[in-house]
Amino acid sequence: MRKSAFIITALLLISAFCAGAQTARDSSIVETVFVRAISLMQTGNVDEAISHLEYIRKLRPNDDAINYYLGGGYAIKGKYKESEECLLKAVKADSSNVWYQDGLANFYLNTGRGAQAADIYLRLMEEHPSKYTNAYTLTLLGNKNLTEYKDSLAIENFDKALMLAPEYTPAILGKSEAYRMQGNIPGFFAQVNEMVQNPAINPPAKCDYVNQILQHIDYNFYRMWGAQLDSLVSGCAAVHPKDSSALRLAGSWFYGTDRKEKGREYFSRFEEAFPDNLDAQYLKLQVLMDDGATAKELIDQCEKIVRIGGEDNPKVMPALATIGDTYHQLGQDKNAFKAYDRALKADPGYLPVLNNYAYYLSLQGKKLKKAEAMSRITVEKDPDNATYLDTYGWILYLRKQYQKAKPYFKHAMLYGGRDSAVILEHYSKVLEALGEYDLARSFRILSENKKEAE
Repeated sequence: MRKSAFIITALLLISAFCAGAQTARDSSIVETVFVRAISLMQTGNVDEAISHLEYIRKLRPNDDAINYYLGGGYAIKGKYKESEECLLKAVKADSSNVWYQDGLANFYLNTGRGAQAADIYLRLMEEHPSKYTNAYTLTLLGNKNLTEYKDSLAIENFDKALMLAPEYTPAILGKSEAYRMQGNIPGFFAQVNEMVQNPAINPPAKCDYVNQILQHIDYNFYRMWGAQLDSLVSGCAAVHPKDSSALRLAGSWFYGTDRKEKGREYFSRFEEAFPDNLDAQYLKLQVLMDDGATAKELIDQCEKIVRIGGEDNPKVMPALATIGDTYHQLGQDKNAFKAYDRALKADPGYLPVLNNYAYYLSLQGKKLKKAEAMSRITVEKDPDNATYLDTYGWILYLRKQYQKAKPYFKHAMLYGGRDSAVILEHYSKVLEALGEYDLARSFRILSENKKEAE
């Protein structure tokens, strides 16, 4: 018995010694690999860094530092679920670490969860007021107040932020939004106008905000506050007379509200200041179309856009499509198809060109197999577009595939097809070919009535 007890005791001691040695080796490995992983992260080798960190996390699954850096790596790679899990583990392991809290708050901000970020910053502001009471965190709290409909408290926090940083744009915008939510429209305009008149604020950001206001108004608001809206738009252009976003905003606003001459003035200034800007050239094209320019003028302007942008630039696709459409209207389908071929060479999947090319081939009754192949792409990529459905269904009809064509017209009826005399007429012919004469007659009458109304 004694001998057995001695052997067991010896084995336990040896086992404990080996475990201690293993722990020491593991600790050394962890420290070495951890330092290597951080070095890799700092030099941009994020994938390799993550691989290293995952390896040592198997040895220390609850280590706060490993989880914190691993969470940062996953965030960089866009693996947000994994990132959040790691950051939460880091915070749980050491809730007193300010960096972990700050990292988690930043993660929430960057993934659109401002309220959760604000909760963390509120706690940090209470625990470390000298470090975390700043314009950024106060604005964050103000925005959280807005989501909770605490308008007055939001304004209070925005005012505190602006006392610390008078030109801090997010606080200015937050305060204006708080006034809007309160129904204090004069206060809202005063706040936004203050932002507009401040030359230090980034012009594109400023114009983008004003444009968002313009996009969400109705006629009654415009009728009551139109002068103030005009002032905001004009103010942006006056403070930034050479800025493309300000000139584009002003031109689009006045042109779109039927003050076309004033709109044209801003468009002209835009083009003069930025002759190689594609937006400026497209706006000029729109004005030419609205003014009833000749086909040659339209084609020349489109070719100018193509020269500026480059033949293989996706942004010139609308111009190439317009060249083709214009030639078709002139009855010059050969030139139209050349323009469409140019467009499809640059972007084989450009749906408007594929649709028009296929439809105009169908009108000629030529190359229907090619037309069907092009049209099929449009209905596969945009299956609820009534125009594309009509083109594809009509080509199937011309190829005498009546039964196959019918579902596409039925689907088109659900997505605006009933508003088109042409689509209604095409559907009636498909139904007639299938022997559904009564239904065909109904759709033919609908088509004729629509033509008369037009």
